[in-house]
Amino acid sequence: MLLLLLVASGLRAQTDSLLTEGDRLHRQYRFEEAMEAYARAAGTTTSGDTLRLLREKAGNSQNALNMTDFCADPVVVARERFSRKDFFLYYPLKNQGWRTGPNALDLSVSDFPLYAPKGERTVYFSAPDAAGVRNLYVTRDQDTLWSAPALMGENLLSVGDEVFPMLSADGKTLTFSSDGFHGMGGFDLYTSTWDDGAGTWSEPVNLGFPFSSPGDDFLMADTADGRYTLFASNRDCAADSVYIYVIEKKAMLPRTPVRDPVALSRLAALLPLSDPARMDNGSAVSDAAPSNDDTRLYMQKMGEARALRDTIYAYERTLDKLRTTLSEDNGDGRTALTATILEKEAALAPLRKQLEETNRAVRRIEQSFLKSGVVDAAERTDRADREVVGARSSYTFTKKTLGTKLRMKVASAPEPGPESFKVAPVGRFAQSTALPEGIVYQIQLFTSARHATLDEIKGLSPVYERLTSSLRYTYSVGQFRTFAEALGSLNPVRLLGFPEATVVAFLNGRSIPVSDARRAE
Repeated sequence: MLLLLLVASGLRAQTDSLLTEGDRLHRQYRFEEAMEAYARAAGTTTSGDTLRLLREKAGNSQNALNMTDFCADPVVVARERFSRKDFFLYYPLKNQGWRTGPNALDLSVSDFPLYAPKGERTVYFSAPDAAGVRNLYVTRDQDTLWSAPALMGENLLSVGDEVFPMLSADGKTLTFSSDGFHGMGGFDLYTSTWDDGAGTWSEPVNLGFPFSSPGDDFLMADTADGRYTLFASNRDCAADSVYIYVIEKKAMLPRTPVRDPVALSRLAALLPLSDPARMDNGSAVSDAAPSNDDTRLYMQKMGEARALRDTIYAYERTLDKLRTTLSEDNGDGRTALTATILEKEAALAPLRKQLEETNRAVRRIEQSFLKSGVVDAAERTDRADREVVGARSSYTFTKKTLGTKLRMKVASAPEPGPESFKVAPVGRFAQSTALPEGIVYQIQLFTSARHATLDEIKGLSPVYERLTSSLRYTYSVGQFRTFAEALGSLNPVRLLGFPEATVVAFLNGRSIPVSDARRAE
């Protein structure tokens, strides 16, 4: 018995080691090797949960490998690192546009804030559903009430999280991030376009490499003049930080295959050009350079603060690399690495203290500006909290002020219809496939060339079995009178183990396109 326990323990350790190795190779853009490591790990375990995780990770590596056949090489004009807590305030969007949402929208603002500038009459946002999965919702101002939040559409719904929805200026293109669609792992960037004819958002398209990466990539937005696109990623920094990348916006970027891991890593780094002639501060919201003694002192202190931040960042980046090396080093070099890390950490403390003192000096000068009327009255309420970063690269990131809490009266969601399906330890099939008259929506689970078993319907009941003209069986669940009601039940069904489940429609018992049913509805 002891021998069996030792063998099992050894196999678990081998599985964990191979899984960690696969993750490391995936982060290093060695996707084929990562898939091999995950395959070897799968051969050392019989755990269903572990095997599902390995299949998911191998799928991400395969998706990433496929994307390397279509790599873009954008022109990067600036890159700056910011705290994960407030990086979104450095985007060239409307000041006080990021706000805390009302409880009726059920937001976790600390993680995924809501962009709703004053006067906006349609708000798109991410919020968790009953299962805790974040979906994309929309609410509209209807004069006295805002509409009950509604899911943005079936095509934008996955079993993972969708976050940071941003709409283009013309309202036709939506960009968001998701870790639930086919991607490279973590959050990838996706785009979807509005179809006026169908009245729906299109199937999302992954923006591909190097916009999407093995890290988390999110919040893509254009500057007001359309010259630049910004997005954030934690691909090359600690978990509590992100880089914001500023790239030249082009309607179409050439796509070429790149398979070499070193070349992929270099491409993913998105290093800025050292060519100020190609950069334009006009796209950023920046303040005019002052000219008197007080303002010259202010600019001097701002320069000192920027230099200190750069120095601190260089130390932190070096420490990140040293810690990674230490975690992978099982040899004699650990002692020397540990000593170097401790030395760097000790050097950081006085630098951080000096930065705090410099920032206090900057705030004192700004307060004197406010008192003497140097700052325009319209700016007095928020100027003292704004911070300018990146002027040395000819692109200025200006920190915006977080807006006041969004206040709105939100209409109540329609009362759900009678419970149309249940989840039990053992499912059952419907005795009749007949549906009520009128428009009825169902959730189609899967199709099969043979009769499904009770195990395959995973406790759902009643499940409707129908034989199609192609002699295949389709299996559906639920009876819903509105598309919104069916859509609200779609993700819970998918999470039961039906990732390909979709909404279907019937009129007087006959199958019709969902778009026709929605128009008739």
